[in-house]
This record gives sequence, C-alpha cells and structure tokens, in this order.
Amino acid sequence: MLRSDRFYTSSSSLIAGVLLLLIGSLMIIGQDQLYFNVVELFLIVNLCLGIIQFLRYFLLKQKRIERKLTFTRSFFHLIFCLFFSFFPKIPMSIVPMFFAFYLILNGMIKSITYVLLLTNKSYGRIKELFLAIVYFIVAIPLLFSPLKNVSTMLVVIGVYILLLGFNFIIDFVSSLISRKTKNKIKRRFRVTLPVILDAIIPYQVLNEINYFIDKEEYSSLSKNCRYHNSEFDMEIFVHVSMRGFNRLGHVDICFDDRVISYGNYDDSSVTFFRTVGDGVVFVTNKEKYIPFCVEHSQKTIFGFGIKLTDLQKREIRKYIDQLFSNMYEWNPPIVSAKKCDQKNESLQFKDYASCLYQATKASFYKFKSGKFKKYFALGVNCCLLADSIIGKSGSDILKMNGLITPGTYYEYLNREFQKKNSNVVFKNIYNKESERTTSKTKRLFDGFSK
Repeated sequence: MLRSDRFYTSSSSLIAGVLLLLIGSLMIIGQDQLYFNVVELFLIVNLCLGIIQFLRYFLLKQKRIERKLTFTRSFFHLIFCLFFSFFPKIPMSIVPMFFAFYLILNGMIKSITYVLLLTNKSYGRIKELFLAIVYFIVAIPLLFSPLKNVSTMLVVIGVYILLLGFNFIIDFVSSLISRKTKNKIKRRFRVTLPVILDAIIPYQVLNEINYFIDKEEYSSLSKNCRYHNSEFDMEIFVHVSMRGFNRLGHVDICFDDRVISYGNYDDSSVTFFRTVGDGVVFVTNKEKYIPFCVEHSQKTIFGFGIKLTDLQKREIRKYIDQLFSNMYEWNPPIVSAKKCDQKNESLQFKDYASCLYQATKASFYKFKSGKFKKYFALGVNCCLLADSIIGKSGSDILKMNGLITPGTYYEYLNREFQKKNSNVVFKNIYNKESERTTSKTKRLFDGFSK
C-alpha cells in the first residue's frame, strides 16, 4: 500500500481535530446569539436559492421537465422563507427540540439497560442510572422551553464537539507512535460521531460496494478492499445487509479459528419489538459461517484483521475462558425436536439458530448470570460483548456514551487500517461477488503492497 495515502489520512485527522476545536469553542463562547445568527443566515441562503431558481425558470431555456423541477425548487425555497418570516420562533426552536428528543432517546436506552442490569444483579447499573438521569435533566427543559435553553444546548454540543476534536488529534498522535509502543498503552475512552450517524455507516458503505461491483470498477473497489503482506491473529466481522434491521449491522469476532457471536438468537425469549431477549452466544467454524451469512441472510461482511502480541493473545484466551465458565449449553429448537423424535429426519425449522445449526453445526450457550444474561439491541448487544473481548488487546473502541454500534466499529477499524503503525493490518469483503472479485482485486493489491 502507498504510505502517502496513510499519511494523508493521519494529517486529515489533525486538520479535522483543529477545526472541531474551533467550532466547539465558538459554540460555547457565542452561545444563543451565534445560534440565532446562524439560523438567520440559513434563511437568507434559502431565500437567495429561491430567487436564483425563480430567475432560472424565466431566463434559461430548459426542457419541460427541467423547467418544472426548477419552478418546484423555487416555490419550496420561497414558501419556506415566507412561512418562517411570519413564524420566526419555529426555526429557532426546531434544533433544540430535535436535540431534546435525541437526549430523551438516550435516556430511555440507559433506563432500559439499567432495569435489565438490575434484574440480572449485574455491575455497572448505577452508572447507567446516573447517565439516564443526566440525559433527562438536560432534555426536559429543552423540550418545553427550547428558546430559553438554547445556551444550555450549545454548551452541551460545544463540549461534545471539543471532546470529538481532541479525539481526532489523539488519533493523529497515535498514528506517529510505533505499534510496539502502542501495545503498551491501555485502552482509552473514545468520543465518536452521534449514534444515529454511526448506525448508518455500514449500510452506506455497502451501497458504494454494490455500485462498484455493478459497474465492475475493480480499481474503485480496491479503495474498499485491500490486502497486506502481513499475518493477523484476530478478525473482526462487521455484517450489513440491504434487508430490515440487518441494515444497522452486526459484529462478531474470529479468534483461534472459531467465530464467537452474541445476540438474541432464542426466538421464544424475544420481546419489546425484538430488541430484548436472552443473551445467546454461538461458536462455529469460519469456513462454514461466512457462506451461511452470505447466502442465508444476504449479508456483506467486512473483515478486519488485527495483529496481536503473545501477551495480548493470552489475555484474550483467559477472558474468553472466564466468559464460558459463566455459560451453560443451550439447544436451538431443531436440536431439541430431534432429541424428542430421532426417527424423523425431515424436521424443518426457520428460526435463525436452527438454520445456523443445520448449516454449520454451531454450538450455542446462554449466560448463567451477569450483564450479558439479557440482550438489549441498544445497550448490551453484540458490539458490547465483542468489545469486551477485543478490549483485552488494548484496542480503544469503547465510546464514552456507552452506545456501541456496528457503525462505530467500522468507522474506527477502517480509520485504524489506514494508519502507518496500526494493529489493524488487513481488510477484506465477503459477499456473493467476493469469489469472482478476489482474484482480480488481489492482483491489484499485490502491486500496492510491494
């Protein structure tokens, strides 16, 4: 791979960090007056766009469809500005109210996580309750008096942006440190993009991949799938699909030639819109698991390989053994049914666990106690278990707000992959086209690696 490309990515982290620090500082210092000026500027820009589109409609020769589109754009821009000129408080209130709803959502998630941890008598529940209270305390005044509390909102957002800026600068410094030195540093808290933005990252990348494949632009695809002349000891899989909730992704890991995945795979325990259920871990073989995910779930999987030291590998094995010492074996429906009716070989089950067992002969386990006993899609989820294992290697993926999404992992791993001295040394794409594209792309990537 060309080193200049990696240095450019590291330099861009420094530039982004400095810009975010400036923006965060301006929001804290300027507060409500700055906010009102920005909203007014936004309305002026919309008015100018409406006038420009209006003039284009009369002055330029366009096709009939283009003229209709130009007139429609002009109409909406001008109506938008006219409406808000009569009701000026509405545009001023929109952002604080959306921010309040976002905080309330986070507070609800923390509250549910607290109740589940309390039910399981698990540690960490006091922190979840404290964060839930903080979210509600900040959100409720914003929701009912958005204009009076604009300054509070800007201070909160400003502090968040400052932390995000510091995070980018630390990433730049981290890229200059050797891998050996980095392995000695303990994992740290990270501040990443808001969860709503993080969640859609894998889906957006999947759309780009599909576009490259459809166009058979292998040179473009090489930007997303690169090979290194380096071995790796652990692979992290970020799943994404075009269907349903799979668009938000899933994370599991492959270590010591076995895939370890966590989720609500027991359909009989699933509740609350399929977001809560018994936490189930399955262990299976990678060579069988990848084709199953691609064919059965219509998924694309991004695989990131991580290089580990002998000490890190021992720590990870020790932690995995501790996890499994707190589990008992669970049988998916198809296994339980076959035990009751051994003569009937034609039994068919459509639940995910049974299909996975049929395809890969995976082993399934449930937790006896602890925070992973109950799965919660927005709290104690697949990412949290994977992160608890990966954390033993010193990787600093954990977010400060505790909401870890597959998008968080993809964004972090992809950025680490582009650094000079990162432990993330490999990236691959597994999908229906991978067998066809791998031979062609690998020849391209071998040229970059030399």
